[in-house]
Amino acid sequence: MDKTPLWIVALCIFIAVSCSVKPEPIAFGEDHCTYCRMNIADPKFGAELVTAKGKVFKFDAVECMVPYLQKNSAVDYSHVLAIAYDEPGELKPVANLKFAFSDRYKSPMGGNLAALHQSTLMEDGLEFLDWQQVKVHSFKKH
Repeated sequence: MDKTPLWIVALCIFIAVSCSVKPEPIAFGEDHCTYCRMNIADPKFGAELVTAKGKVFKFDAVECMVPYLQKNSAVDYSHVLAIAYDEPGELKPVANLKFAFSDRYKSPMGGNLAALHQSTLMEDGLEFLDWQQVKVHSFKKH
């Protein structure tokens, strides 16, 4: 019977755990947008891409993440996340969010786009988009 030393087993477990691909919380006031280089300051807005290799890209708004994603569509992303306006500071999978354009949402890039998680914020008169519609939208860079 092969008796593998305990330190080798522990090292293998450590490597497997340390190489896991996961999102990072946004450090508001410290992190900068990958796309426009603005400081990420508003906890009601923000987004993040995590590649299959674990590289993290942070954005101050969905309006910055979408053009970046469009230009880098060949990359394999393990996580595509956005902050829900109605749950500040928390990154959520974009597939679980609805999106709305409105002057009510003063997003950092001026696109007035908000991601929404709770149906209680489904306001009258707003047209809601899903992620598939948002990711093909054309945003202008400010």
